[in-house]
Amino acid sequence: MEPVRPTLLDRALAAVAPGRAARRLAARASYTAIAASVTDPEGRIERTSGYRAGRSDRRQTKGWFARPKSANSDGIGRQQTLIGRSRDAAMNLPPATAAIERNVTFAIGTGLMAIPDLDGETLGLTPKEVAAWTARIKRDYDEYMSSTDPDAERTATGYGLQEVVLRGQLESGDLLGLRCWPSDQIGRVTMTAWKLVEAERVVSPFGHVDGKRWGGENGPVVVGGVEQDSYGAAQAYHVLTKPRGPGNSGRRANDTTRYEAWGKETQLPTAVLVFDKRRPEQARGVPLLAPVLELVKVFADATDAAALSLVLQSMLAVVYSSPGATAMPEPEYGDGELVQAEGVPETLSGGTSSDIKMEPGMVVEIDSDAKVDLKSPGKDNPVYEKFFEAVLTQIGAAIGTPFGVLMARFNSSYTASKGEMELFYKEVLRRVGRFTASWCKPGYDCWMYEQVARGVYDLPGFLDDLRVRAAWCSVRWAGDGKISLDPLREAKALEVHEAHAWQTGQQIAAAINGGDYDANVQRRGAEHRQFVDEGLPIPNAQGGGSDTGGTQASADGTSNGGSSQ
Repeated sequence: MEPVRPTLLDRALAAVAPGRAARRLAARASYTAIAASVTDPEGRIERTSGYRAGRSDRRQTKGWFARPKSANSDGIGRQQTLIGRSRDAAMNLPPATAAIERNVTFAIGTGLMAIPDLDGETLGLTPKEVAAWTARIKRDYDEYMSSTDPDAERTATGYGLQEVVLRGQLESGDLLGLRCWPSDQIGRVTMTAWKLVEAERVVSPFGHVDGKRWGGENGPVVVGGVEQDSYGAAQAYHVLTKPRGPGNSGRRANDTTRYEAWGKETQLPTAVLVFDKRRPEQARGVPLLAPVLELVKVFADATDAAALSLVLQSMLAVVYSSPGATAMPEPEYGDGELVQAEGVPETLSGGTSSDIKMEPGMVVEIDSDAKVDLKSPGKDNPVYEKFFEAVLTQIGAAIGTPFGVLMARFNSSYTASKGEMELFYKEVLRRVGRFTASWCKPGYDCWMYEQVARGVYDLPGFLDDLRVRAAWCSVRWAGDGKISLDPLREAKALEVHEAHAWQTGQQIAAAINGGDYDANVQRRGAEHRQFVDEGLPIPNAQGGGSDTGGTQASADGTSNGGSSQ
């Protein structure tokens, strides 16, 4: 550490107040010594201390070999096997099926509807013009999404496509959407459509080593079928020309097609890879069940064993012996030849079988002295229920789905069930936010561009200025809302939130049922006027008639009682 030298101010102060200058110099020296002991870059690092989980000499951590790797090494190293097992689990293992379907149902439901959120000040629109454009765009886009035009295969609506995309992302880790223009399809109103490609078809070109440069030293990096620019952003995707299947599981030269990620003229995405990014430099997604697949398989095997045990417990067999009865079949030791004691080969006849199955009310007769024996399996496994709940609780915690929601079992108190629903709702909000940004928003922008390019909408500056385009394409998304366990109690709580400005009417409408608050107010105004015109009592919070309605109606010659004179 360098010595503390007096500054010009120290020397000036020493000329008039030597004692004060000495104390100031001593304080500076003390502070410098403390700072150096903390921040000295040459300080030795003690590697034997720190977190015990980082040590390898403890009994608990011996044999635990883990080294930090890149996001792509961890995710893409065994990607194909992981995708196959995840899909198999989603098809055949009930806990895995429930985990996928709960997230799809709560996040998508009947579909995420686009509600334009135009900034009138930026676009130079009056409030009346904003309302008119909002209603028109919302209506037109809903008609588009309710048709099969968004699907290039024309087998699902736009809202159904949302469900397919999210399910594919959860099961396989990601899913690729290719924007196309199927103008040769008969009866198509809107040309913007999407062709979906499953995750296992997005692969690097044949012979390419993932993570290396493709096409030479100056070529782009390709990892997991994603061609990246110098910043790591996707600029193209490489897709197998034919899906994998029987007779087409191997690779060969020129078996992929390259698709650009962005359109140079439109500056819109032409291919979208939908996945949940969790780590820096991550190019591909990871299945939702990846952290728990092994545990799910163990649980499924235990469940199969427990189910078989229950079946056997319900059976009763009677074994009795009588002279002259048919002997029980010989044991079978496998296929092929049997070797007798003399070493002479012998093959079982085709009709011989030793497969004795336990069946309800089974009776087995053997040739022996008279004897009757009742065969009944033992009692059920008393620890299975605890094992069931413990394993599924861990699985649910890992994937963000509480046990009660995962298994649709709300047997506890209202508070506990409410807590599980609220916790899961937070996870759903996060998932919806990422899904709408990665899938719904690109589709909405491309649809808007087509409407302007074809002259359906006249939006000044849309095609020329990206900021103006972004303002016209500003949108929010509304789903079905969350489940209410006690609607009356929760509605009163929301009244308090709105009264104190803790939540807006727009936020509450979106949370309850995914509704549009502005549209609700307009519709309620029309309904109110219709009640007044018909002389009906106006509903209020207490459920009865309102004097307000009668007073307002009196000007039209209607009595306070609500009936016409």
